[in-house]
Amino acid sequence: MIPTPRFEAAARRVLQGDESREAASLLEGAVIDDYPGDERLDDLLYTLSMYSPGTGAPYCDAEELREALGRALSDLHNPPGDG
Repeated sequence: MIPTPRFEAAARRVLQGDESREAASLLEGAVIDDYPGDERLDDLLYTLSMYSPGTGAPYCDAEELREALGRALSDLHNPPGDG
């Protein structure tokens, strides 16, 4: 499955270094609206729900968000059984 343009734009913003809560919120909205119930994005949604840059554990920081986003993009581009 190819990511939606809205999701791609929000993901690109985060991957290019925007660590703002606004960027995370736009990404979360794209995931919820464009992929309702898609379990491949559960880890990303959890990370987004715990995103609070600069606050430390138990919250997630920008690096953790980018890692979860990278995994989600990989999962969307390479669904199970696609190889």
